[in-house]
Amino acid sequence: MKMMKILLCSHSPDNRFAGASRIYHLLAASLRERGHEVEVYHGEDAGITGKGLAAKLKTRFAMPRLVSALGRKLQPERFDVVMTSSGTGAPLYRHLRKNGGPRPLMINHIHGLGVYDDLANRSEEWIGNWPTSRMYKLFTGRAQKRWDWEGVVSADLTIVQNLRALDWVERRLPQGREAAYIPAAVHPELLKRSADVDESLRRDDMVVWFASWEARKGAAYVPRAFRKLREARPEMRLVVAGVSVPVDEILDQFDPRDRENVEVPGYIAFDKQVELFSRAAIILFPSVNEGFGLALIEAMAFGPAAVSSNVGFGADFIEDRGNGRIVQNSSIHMARAMIELVENPEERRRMAAKGRMLARSLTMERMTDAYEREMEKRLPA
Repeated sequence: MKMMKILLCSHSPDNRFAGASRIYHLLAASLRERGHEVEVYHGEDAGITGKGLAAKLKTRFAMPRLVSALGRKLQPERFDVVMTSSGTGAPLYRHLRKNGGPRPLMINHIHGLGVYDDLANRSEEWIGNWPTSRMYKLFTGRAQKRWDWEGVVSADLTIVQNLRALDWVERRLPQGREAAYIPAAVHPELLKRSADVDESLRRDDMVVWFASWEARKGAAYVPRAFRKLREARPEMRLVVAGVSVPVDEILDQFDPRDRENVEVPGYIAFDKQVELFSRAAIILFPSVNEGFGLALIEAMAFGPAAVSSNVGFGADFIEDRGNGRIVQNSSIHMARAMIELVENPEERRRMAAKGRMLARSLTMERMTDAYEREMEKRLPA
């Protein structure tokens, strides 16, 4: 096995437990355990920091330039492999190609394709579910699509996390460029904590949502789906976790009759995630588009039955009525699936057990094997 020197530059805020930078933290640690030399940097290192208008302008207008400037400062020629995300390394990669001579293997890692995120956001507005800001329409959505494309054409290898993204990239690869599909992994700490779940704590009346509360995640469908669920099963409760939107703003979207049955704890740390996932009967994950869906698999590892839309992990791994439920993005379909699971507990437990086994198979070892293999086969022996 070739020992590699690897540079990882994420555009996301430094967070070991959330966001895109988590992939970089976990991958760096796993590759180091195998003897590789790895340096990892995050958005703050590139100057993508702060709050307010200045930070937003940096994020929307200057991210590729800032990430690539950081990469050049770190002398990328010293490394065997350089990986950046979502096209933000394109200026660096173009520079390295132009200069000629020895250079590292250049990888563009796509968390989720901007073209499908943009389609999801705009379609939700078109059908009257969720407004899209003028800034997004004029710049943000277009910019991300352009960055994704620049990343694909400038890198040697583009790595994606779902098969729909792989199909989009493969059909557009210029000559000499390649693509690979590598699913993400359950966080090792959550995998460890989910090894032994006390099923006596499971609450048959609990549904969990764990995602940002936005158009792309299918949030607009949830209040109506929960109303239909409670019409059939008034005892049901919903926990809306992992959101940064104010509690009142979320509760206002639910029918007044349902608000007492909705809990909005906001951001929750690992210990609370373990408790929540271990108690839930159902994890509701109806994204309109999804790069992968880490929250879904990490919840499934603890045993709730999944009700997911047909995108990301749901499209690639879940078999409807086998290891979970796959539904269309409509409140009626979501409600029907949840009612069926609630009213057939044995069937729900059977699906949940298969889903749990599936989720727990997505280990860091499996993910690191794939990254290591894709890197090694493209480097000189």
